[in-house]
Amino acid sequence: MNNHLTKIALHEQRWWGQSALIFALLAGFALRLYGLTNPPLDFATTRQLFSALKARAMYYQHLPDAPQWQQEVAALGNLDNIEPPLMEILVSQTWRLTGEHLWVARIYSSLFWVLGGLALFLLAREMTASTGAALATTLIYLFVPYGVMASRAFQPDPLMTALIIYSLWALFRWQNTGRWKWAVLFGVCAGLSLFVKNLSLFILAGAFIGVVIGMRSFKKVLLNPQVWVMGLVMVLPVGIYTLIGMVSGGLGGQFALRFFPRLWLDPSFYFSWQNLMSTVTGFSVWFGGIIGIFLSDARRVRPFLLGMWAGYVLFGFIFSYHFITHDYYHLPLIPIAALSIAPLFKLVFEHFSNKNPGLLPRLVLTLFILFATFVYSWHTIARVRSHDYSNEPEFWQEIGDLLGHNSRVVGLTQDYGYRLSYWGWQNSTAWFTSADINVRYLAGQDVDITAKFAEDIAGKQFFVVTMFGELDSQPIIKDHLYSQYPVYAQTDEYVIFDLEHPLSTQP
Repeated sequence: MNNHLTKIALHEQRWWGQSALIFALLAGFALRLYGLTNPPLDFATTRQLFSALKARAMYYQHLPDAPQWQQEVAALGNLDNIEPPLMEILVSQTWRLTGEHLWVARIYSSLFWVLGGLALFLLAREMTASTGAALATTLIYLFVPYGVMASRAFQPDPLMTALIIYSLWALFRWQNTGRWKWAVLFGVCAGLSLFVKNLSLFILAGAFIGVVIGMRSFKKVLLNPQVWVMGLVMVLPVGIYTLIGMVSGGLGGQFALRFFPRLWLDPSFYFSWQNLMSTVTGFSVWFGGIIGIFLSDARRVRPFLLGMWAGYVLFGFIFSYHFITHDYYHLPLIPIAALSIAPLFKLVFEHFSNKNPGLLPRLVLTLFILFATFVYSWHTIARVRSHDYSNEPEFWQEIGDLLGHNSRVVGLTQDYGYRLSYWGWQNSTAWFTSADINVRYLAGQDVDITAKFAEDIAGKQFFVVTMFGELDSQPIIKDHLYSQYPVYAQTDEYVIFDLEHPLSTQP
């Protein structure tokens, strides 16, 4: 009789957990569709527009009826690859069915991120043997405000992060079972993650090394053929791609201005790092995650979690400058912190149940968790509603129309000229911002601004300024423009200088 009741209870718990998970995944996906058609200027705009330009270049290859000048300008948007343009290919092919809509990329990115939540739930449940803790972990992953905004972005990071989670799940299952299917699944998922964006190597390698250390038998691990297959399948695709890119020269520039060890000696580097961690997950989440590490199973789970954190920390030191200037570099911290806090959730839920038996206390706790999730969601909605970018395309189209087709343009404009390129159909040369100048000084480069300016404007027709604060921060360039070149067009929001008819040569 008792066994029968136990089976019924387990069945009910499984049904409840599955229903709650499905609801959370659907709600997380729906939240990401809010403000779907708003131009993608609410997060990492430079990176998103970079992908948009590449996707449009691919799309216009299949539009033979488009005007010749549009085909030529679109082709110029096929910029150097940062990583394999998988998202751009997917979006451009979808545009052949839907037409050119940037919101298509948001749907794909959101879907990939939410599907990653399924693997996160399965992994957290196996780590803690607690459905409640796994659900709470998944809610953090799905609804932390920064994660919602970042996971909608047209860039490879949401897909990369989802594949990291599936890789971690397969790795943890392999650790516990030693079966070939989990070894192969880890190799495939990790290989795909690295191929999407090779920066995932730090997290994956850290977790793998943590698992190996947890096994406490290095000789046995090294003699295990599964380990070698896992490693080979993981690194082979991205290794071949990187080698080809280095030989052809297409990826060489991606390794420049990356490594700044002098920042390690600057205390502000660590304060900035902590601030970004708190921005991405919230201070309580990552701090609770660190506590959760030491509440986890010391042999089975803790080395796995410590390995992920070690990979994240190493990632930060190797890419120190980008780690404090590009917040989306911290995106994998969301699943890392969420998984790490799962043991703390388990302890709290178990203690709560022991001290508060009965249905009513559990109902109150459930309502409290739902309220916290609602607050998270409301913060996200409020942020989306507070930024309306619907006028941006028209603004840049106006500038593009003033410049005419196939103009030769230099610009001090937002996002390195990508807004002007995408909506204004002008592939401009981006003039340095103060941050660009500073990072070159930080790297020890001697930049002659006057000579660089003369080099960039040579043979150009127009110089476009929409970032007046940046122009004010470069008084030499500002004085030179206003004293040497006539204003071609001007409003409160932009000024265009005519570089072809300098004032000194006019009668």
